Amino acid sequence: MKSGFCVLPFIHMEIQPSGGVYSCCHSNNPQELGHLHKDSLLEVWNGKNLESFQDEFTKGSPQDLEHCKDCFYYESLDAESWRQAENRNWKEIIPKLESGKLTQPKSISIRFSNLCNFSCRTCKPATSTGWFPDAKFLNPKGDYHKKSSTLPTNPMLNQIDPFIDDLHHLYFAGGEPMMEIEHYQILEEFIKRNSAVELSYDTNLSILKLGKYNAIEQWKKFKTVNLSASIDGFGPKGEYIRKGLVWDDYLNNWNLIKRELPHVRMRINFTLSIYNMFHVLEFIEEAIRLDMFSDNDPNDLTISLVEEPSWQSLQALPANVKDIVEGRYLDFIKKNIGFGKIEKDLNIALKYMRGDDLSNLMPTFRTFNTKIDLIRAEKFKGLFEEEAKLLGIK
Repeated sequence: MKSGFCVLPFIHMEIQPSGGVYSCCHSNNPQELGHLHKDSLLEVWNGKNLESFQDEFTKGSPQDLEHCKDCFYYESLDAESWRQAENRNWKEIIPKLESGKLTQPKSISIRFSNLCNFSCRTCKPATSTGWFPDAKFLNPKGDYHKKSSTLPTNPMLNQIDPFIDDLHHLYFAGGEPMMEIEHYQILEEFIKRNSAVELSYDTNLSILKLGKYNAIEQWKKFKTVNLSASIDGFGPKGEYIRKGLVWDDYLNNWNLIKRELPHVRMRINFTLSIYNMFHVLEFIEEAIRLDMFSDNDPNDLTISLVEEPSWQSLQALPANVKDIVEGRYLDFIKKNIGFGKIEKDLNIALKYMRGDDLSNLMPTFRTFNTKIDLIRAEKFKGLFEEEAKLLGIK
C-alpha cells in the first residue's frame, strides 16, 4: 500500500449526531461522505464520495487531505497517530484490500444524537444537550436543539440492517449512548442475528439501565465487549471539570461491571486539558491505589488530548507553565511506576504541548472559565489553587 495509507476508509463508517457519515472521527476538519437525512447508509457505502475518498489512499496523496492532517501532524511529532493505530488493529484486513473494495464495512460507529446528561467543561452544546442551559446564558441567541443522526421515517436500525449479519465491529458513542433507547433495541437485534460482533463504547458510565432494558444482561450475551469509560479526574476536581459526574457512582458502576462481567474489557480514557494538567498525575496514582485494573490490562488506562477547543489544549499554556508541566511529567516518569502505557502517553502529551504556541488564546480560557464559574456557582481557584495562580485566574 502507498505511504500514508489508512485502512479506515475501506472498512469503517462513522455516523455523527447530525447525520453526517465520515470515514473516521479522528479529524478536526472531517470530510463528509454522505448524510443520513437524505442518503441511506448503504447508499453512502456504495457511493461515489466514498470511492473518491478511498482513491486518495491508493492513487492520490492522503497527506494533502484536510480530513487527515491531524494524524500526520501527530506523526510529525514522533507520536503514534490514529491512522497508525488503526492500521495495526486491522492489519489482517489490509492485504485483502489489494484485490478490491469490500462488499460491506467491517466496522460501524454510531452516535445517535447529542443527548447527554453531563456538561463537561471541555464539551459543547453540539455534542451534549446537558450543555444547553449554560450555553443559553453565554449566548441567548444561539441555536440549541437536540440533534438526531437519522429521521423518524428511517431509524438507525433500518440503516444498519443490511450490514448486521456480517459486521465485525460495532461502536457506540455520543452524546451518551446509554441514554438512547435505540441502542438497546439494536443490541437485541444483534443478539438474534450476530452476537459474535465485537461491541465497543465511549460512555460516561453513569447509566446501565433504561426502561425495560438492562445493559449488563445484554452484554452477557456477547463474546467481546470493550467499555471505554471517559473521565477527567476523580473526586471534587473530576466532578468540577465533568459536570454531572458523581465519582462514587462511577466507581460503583466500574466495580459492578468487573464483578458481573469478567469478560468485558474495561478501559479508562482520561481527557487531558489545561484543567487537569497536574491532576492527571494524581488520577493515575488514585487508579493504581484503587486497584481499578486488577483484572484488566493496565495499558487500557489511556490519556487523550483535548485539541478542540484549542484554547483548552496544553498548547495554549504560557511558556513558563509549559516548563513546569514538563518538569512534573518528567519527574513522574522518572519514578518508573511501570504502569501500562502511561509514560508513553505523558511523553506524547509533552510533544503535543510543545508542538505549537497558542498562548495568545489564554485570555479566552480565562474569560470562559470565569463565566462558567459564575453560572454554575463554582470556583476554579478553590479546587485548583496552584493552577489558578499560574494561569492568572482570580
